[in-house]
This record gives sequence, structure tokens and C-alpha cells, in this order.
Amino acid sequence: MENHNKVRSTWVLLALKAIVIFTLLWLSFGAFVGFRRVTDVSMNGRINDGDFILFNRIGKNLHIGDIVIYSKDNSEFMSEIVGEEDDLITLNDDGYLLVNGVIVSNAPVYDSTLDEANPFGDGFRVPADSFFVLNSNYEEMKDSRTFGAIKESSIKGSVIALLLRTRSF
Repeated sequence: MENHNKVRSTWVLLALKAIVIFTLLWLSFGAFVGFRRVTDVSMNGRINDGDFILFNRIGKNLHIGDIVIYSKDNSEFMSEIVGEEDDLITLNDDGYLLVNGVIVSNAPVYDSTLDEANPFGDGFRVPADSFFVLNSNYEEMKDSRTFGAIKESSIKGSVIALLLRTRSF
């Protein structure tokens, strides 16, 4: 009987440890790392609608090329950082986006057939503590072309990994 009680108390202790570890992991995961299903088409081609991503919630060491999740006007968006503080954003005559004179878009980001005035005029300088972000899907204009530069404080996290691709284009 005494042996049975020892086994039972060992299992109870093991279960309690498992619950504590699970709770700590759950809290840590929620505070430091996020997991999400993508529900927009802004980054189609790189990260598609329906894909699952893992993102870092606490890293603020952001650089050009990072894909970030940010909030603007009470909505969340996902875009790639193409310009940092003090970078000069311009358009060439064909509608390609340039950062400090270097083309960063694979195609025109504005339809030059619309006869629109250059929205950046002589250039847009990225303000302090801000980033210029661009979608991979250039037709989806919910990025810095519409919002202007986004503040670092509005960034919720940066994508660490694409965990599951649900479809390919």
C-alpha cells in the first residue's frame, strides 16, 4: 500500500510540474513570440493568405528586408521594411520605388498610365524612429505609399519564420 501511495504522489507531482511548465511556456510564447494565420494579400508571393507565420514580439532591432506586423488606424498590416530613418524615398519616371537612389521594387509601384503626379515630389525623407514599408503585392496599397512612414512604436513584431505554406502561387 505504501508503494502505491509513492507511485501516486510521484504521478501527481509530475502532473503539477507539467502544468507549471506548460503555463510558463504559454505565457512566454504569448509575451515574446506570436503565431498567426495570415489573412491578407499584402505580401502575396512571399507570404500568402492562409499561411502560418511565427513572429518576434520583442525584438526592436529592425533592418531593411525585415517583414513586420504593424498597426495603423486600429488595423494590423504586414509589409517589408525598405527604408530606415533618414533614407530618401523617390520614384523614377517608370514608377519604380527608389531608396537613396537605388531601385527597391521589382516592378512599378504606381501605374504610370494614370497620369498621377509623383506622390513623393522631390523625395520623402524617412523621419526619426520610423520606417518606410512596402508590400510585395504592389497593387495592395496599404503600406507607406498610403500611410507614409510608420513609427517604430506601431510595430507589433517581425516575422521570424513561415511555418506552414497553405498554397503556392
